Order: sequence, then structure tokens, then C-alpha cells
Amino acid sequence: MRILLDCRFQKGAGPNVATRYLLDELIKLNNEHELIILQHKGQPLPEYPNVKKMFVPFRNPLLELFWIQFWLPLLIKLNSIDICHSLKHIGPLFTNVPTILHVHEVGHFFPEGQEGFQLSLANKIYWTQILVWAMKQATHIIGTSQQCKTVISQKIGIPEDKVSIVPYGVSHKFRPIQDLEVILDCKHRYNLPEQYILCVGNICPQENYDTVVKMLAKLRENCQEFPKLVLVGDTSDAGSEFFELIKQLELSSEIIFTGFVHHNDLVYIYNGATLLLFPPTVAAFGIPPIEAMACGTPVVASNVDAIPEVTAGAALLFNNPRNVDEMLEAISQVIDNHKIREYLKQKGFDRAKNFSWKASALKVLELYKKTGIGDYIRDDNKSRYA
Repeated sequence: MRILLDCRFQKGAGPNVATRYLLDELIKLNNEHELIILQHKGQPLPEYPNVKKMFVPFRNPLLELFWIQFWLPLLIKLNSIDICHSLKHIGPLFTNVPTILHVHEVGHFFPEGQEGFQLSLANKIYWTQILVWAMKQATHIIGTSQQCKTVISQKIGIPEDKVSIVPYGVSHKFRPIQDLEVILDCKHRYNLPEQYILCVGNICPQENYDTVVKMLAKLRENCQEFPKLVLVGDTSDAGSEFFELIKQLELSSEIIFTGFVHHNDLVYIYNGATLLLFPPTVAAFGIPPIEAMACGTPVVASNVDAIPEVTAGAALLFNNPRNVDEMLEAISQVIDNHKIREYLKQKGFDRAKNFSWKASALKVLELYKKTGIGDYIRDDNKSRYA
């Protein structure tokens, strides 16, 4: 079959990283389908052997949406595409081939009631109207966790048999590093201290970093010597209020912003951390906890959405992500108690073995077969559903 993979993502965290890892593994394992990648011009994707590319000519969101809905269906027909797999939440709504929709996030569908999480009017329409419509139009949907599937089925009303769970994986690059000199060199290049609390993820409201900053202020009050905070991720959506909070609490010298970090360096930053703090208010999966676990780094995380499902007892969870004292108590337990750190290291390392991008890609390839041989018929002149 000829399969179009919609991979229109920028560099960054979460779904962007997942798309790249999954794409790499799909291309490596595929031996029967012709794969075509849809991407932006200038998007940092490598040239894959025997894989064709199509390019979206626009960066403007409205023009891009128009192009995807009205021009792409024509290209799908002209290029005899058999399946369209959208890894960017939404693909063409009006096409005569089976469509698979990859849903990476579900918290955006219900922004009301989420403290500190607001969407612009345009984004609210996109997430709560257009994307819901896209899911109802899709032939099949991929979710990243059971929690994600439950939300899609129960709250949006998609039949359960129309939703498959394909968990994210963890790259083999993330592993314990025995060479301390390499870790020290990485710390030197990023100006990292000996001890630090690590957060990985683009800095935006749902990542809940304002609560982390408030927690750090309380940790400073309780300890003469305390780990600094290292934030790995893009800051463009952080907002001026976030940096003003840091200034008000006089924590500028205690927080290090690295910006986006390539995984070749990120593995060393995980290995050098005292612990990973993963505090979001919404999470349909959560890649950083699994990557940290694979490196043998203890994980402290909020007990929301899919996080308890993914970590499965291998992380120390706190119930309310917006409660500074709960977060502080969990952090303090790991910092102060060697036995807890070692327990979390071992449990996390064992848990991470359950995830691989190869397993994820194999599930997707199997889904292509099922979607392609379902109630779908292709002949030489036209494509249609039976």
C-alpha cells in the first residue's frame, strides 16, 4: 500500500519528539509499504532512503488548514494514496481513502476547569470543535494510553473499537552512563551544577512550572544547601508572568534554562540529575519520565491523567500538581532519603524496559494492514468505501 504520513511538526518536546522517533522506526521496519512523508519546507527531518516527500507550502495556520482540507485531498487522489496517517492531530476531513488520526493530547479538548490552562479563542475552536469533528470523521484513531482512549471514547463519544492504544517508546540512547567524565563535560557545556532537579518539556502553562518555581522558593527556606532547578525546553510560550515570578522570588541565580537539547546531550543531563520532576496538570502519556527511568534517574511526578498508568509504581507521585506543599514533600523525600532514591532508580529502570519505539512502530504497521483490508476497496480508476 501507499501510505501518506503527515509529520508537520517543529522541533521540541512531546508529540514532536515522538513523531520523529516513531517515523525513524517505521521506516526501518517497513518492508512492504510505500511511505510518503508530508512535512513543512525546512522542517528538520532527514532524507530517508526510498521515502518520498511532499511539502506544505504555507506556515500561516489558516492558509495551511485550507491547503490540508482542500488541496491535499486532490494530491492524495493524484498520487493514489491508500491510507493517510496524520501524526499532527488533524488531517484532511474530506477524502475518499481511510484516515488514521494520531491523538497525542486530550487535555486540550476540555480546557475549562484546568487551573492555569487557557486557550485562545482560535485554539479553543480548533481543539474543541474542528479536532473533535476530525476524530469522528477518521477511519481509526491512535491514542497513547488507556486514559487517552477512555477520554476519546467516553467524553467525545468515539466507539472503543475505533481507538487503538500505541504507547510512546523510549530510545535505546537513553541508558545509564558509566563514564562520569562525559557527564561532567556535558554539565560544563550547559553550565549545570553538581546537584540539580531536572524538568524536561516546553515551558507553557500546562507544564505547571510556576508551581515548580514556588516549590523551589520553599525548598530554599527549608534547606541551606538545595539543588538548583534545570529547565530543558523551549521558553517561547512561557509568558512574561513566569519570568516575573522568578524575579519576585529572587530565584534567577537558582534556575538554569538550557533551551531545546538534542537527545545526544539529553541522555547525559538525565544521568547527571538528582531527580526528574514531571509536574504537568494534563498528560496523555509523558515521555520524560520513561527516558529518565531508562537512565536510572529517580522520578517525581504529578498523579494526573495517564502518568500513574505509564509510571506504574516506579515514580513517587503527588496528588495535586498545583499544591506547592505536596510537591515539596515528594521532592524532599527523594533528596533526603538514599533508600527511596535507590528504590526509584531500580523500579524505574525495570519499568522503562516495557517501552520501545520498535514495539510502537510494529503496532502501527499492523494497524495499516487492518485499515487497508477492512471495508475499503481500491480499483484502478477510483477509491471508495464499500
